[in-house]
Amino acid sequence: MSDKHISSQFDAQLDTLCAKVLYMGDLVEAQLRSALNALSDGNENVSDTFIGNEERIDALEVEIDADCANIIALRQPTARDLRLVLGTSRMVSNLERAGDEAE
Repeated sequence: MSDKHISSQFDAQLDTLCAKVLYMGDLVEAQLRSALNALSDGNENVSDTFIGNEERIDALEVEIDADCANIIALRQPTARDLRLVLGTSRMVSNLERAGDEAE
């Protein structure tokens, strides 16, 4: 069975969704790394970096959730694709929560 769909637009939507999640993960990882460095160095002046990353992480959560809802509504994915979209939605919530905790 091929991993490609009949609609190349659907493949592109799924690829874009995965890329956004990876980018969000990178931001959360940077947030955690900054928090750990601030704790170990005793540096309290990292708030501007945290606020900028936190706002971007929150915006990405909303954007990715909207993308997931659009894919479900417009493409009516089945089986593997539906699990990917639903799993992505859950993952994004956890990433956003991890970013909040790092802040």
